[in-house]
Amino acid sequence: MKYDFDSIVERKHTHSTKWLKFSDPNIIPMWIADMDFACPKEITDPMRERVDQGIFGYTDTPDELTQILKDRIKLRSGWDIEEEWVVWVPGAVVALNLACKTALAPGEIVVTPSPIYAPFDDASENMARGMVKNFLIDNNGRMELDFDATEELLSKDTKMLFFCNPHNPGGTVFNKKEITTLVEICKRHNITICSDEIHCDLILQDDLEHFHLASLNEYAKQNSITILGPCKTFNLAGFPLAASIIPNKELREDFIQNTKGIVSHIDNLAFVASSAAYKYAGEWHKELIEYLQENKKILIEGLNKIDGLSLSGPEAGFLAWVDCRETGLDTPGDFFINHAGVGVYDGSWFGREGYIRLNFGCPRSVLEESIERIQKAFSQRN
Repeated sequence: MKYDFDSIVERKHTHSTKWLKFSDPNIIPMWIADMDFACPKEITDPMRERVDQGIFGYTDTPDELTQILKDRIKLRSGWDIEEEWVVWVPGAVVALNLACKTALAPGEIVVTPSPIYAPFDDASENMARGMVKNFLIDNNGRMELDFDATEELLSKDTKMLFFCNPHNPGGTVFNKKEITTLVEICKRHNITICSDEIHCDLILQDDLEHFHLASLNEYAKQNSITILGPCKTFNLAGFPLAASIIPNKELREDFIQNTKGIVSHIDNLAFVASSAAYKYAGEWHKELIEYLQENKKILIEGLNKIDGLSLSGPEAGFLAWVDCRETGLDTPGDFFINHAGVGVYDGSWFGREGYIRLNFGCPRSVLEESIERIQKAFSQRN
């Protein structure tokens, strides 16, 4: 490989949220969606050049960045978006909250899949909107939509549905047939869809491809908010930046209006890093996928040797959704942390007990040590 994904970078001195989570310094942190890989010089060199300029004032969104995103989407998926559809905001979580405020009036309801990344649940409460949960089905380790249950949840007050593709925490890459069925349900009930597709550039299976929901048909186009961005793909979580793609002019103008006085300016270095990532870091991205594919293989083999644990995915991303229900542990996350010394998220944070989420976006030596710790802890369990 041209790029080094094996080196261990000391991060505690950088006030890393990931590495300062646990008071015990011997716990390996594998909880938050933050990879332990250094960005390539194709990203950092333009950032250094910008730093050397020395002034960091308020910065307008570069037209070039939107054009780069438009061209990238067209090349990778065939979806031909318009530049005016794109609204840049400081992160996907901001976009989720804005979507709730924009698509829902007070008293109206969003349908939220479960399990799901917790800020989805938080968004409706933050914006004083209602929420009902749509529980996904675990089909041999693949989290899938329950379409009948989804439709049964809908009422006259339901005005939006949250969708996450690829799914976090499950890692499912929903196919065109699944997306078509979901859009048909929403069309029957006149529901807007907010589709978080922030992990879409991290497909790990060669026989799968990501399909943008908004590209399906005219209804999906006019009744959707699509969230994309470089932060997960290029490990730029510290520079929150996301594109909200909203083809419907009225919906887009309301979304923009709701940012006024609330949403902060985007960091000027975030613009530089994101543009550089999209323009110059394609080879790094390709090698990252190959490295994650091998990490995934090693993790699956290691965990499936342990009685009570089951892992088959993810189909995309660097987050493993491990089924621990057969272990009999009430809070498996606590066992991983306190007995194996591996810091994971317990599934309850995502709304599903009996699972853990583990980030395998790390140097292979760290992953292998973590697997050894987990295997040892379970072998010594009384």
